[in-house]
Amino acid sequence: MSSNNKEAITQQSKTANRRDRHERRKTGFKSMIYAFFYSRRRELRRDGEDVVYYTDWYGVPLFILAVGIALLCVADAFFTLELITRGGSELNPFMAYLLDRGMYIFVGVKMALTIGAVMLLILHQRFAFILKVRAVHILLATFVGYLLLIAYELTLLGPYQLFEY
Repeated sequence: MSSNNKEAITQQSKTANRRDRHERRKTGFKSMIYAFFYSRRRELRRDGEDVVYYTDWYGVPLFILAVGIALLCVADAFFTLELITRGGSELNPFMAYLLDRGMYIFVGVKMALTIGAVMLLILHQRFAFILKVRAVHILLATFVGYLLLIAYELTLLGPYQLFEY
């Protein structure tokens, strides 16, 4: 065997031994911060991925949209509870059931369902669901729907009766 072959075999065994370890990379808070600011997967890397692909970076507009939906969900829960104290009723049968169980259960489940759905849609932001409707379109429709719902609830409450007790 030549010396070049021996060196190549030795180098391969060193590489194989190094890769046999359970986990070579260190993860922690520093790596999460680095990944947030310097993520690598922002766009397509290969041809043919234009329909369905995941990214590491979701962008600031999507973040603002998600936070907006969460805040509107909180406002909806608040206004719903305010309307119920003034004699209104919850029209959604599932939410009415939760409201019968308690205010904290109602608000907690409402927030968990909304935020969970928003997170799932953000994760699949590049996916086309029905025809060419993407998750971003569903998020925008949800945001606009919540805006309209809040406007309707405010009209039910009246302009000057919101914080009267």
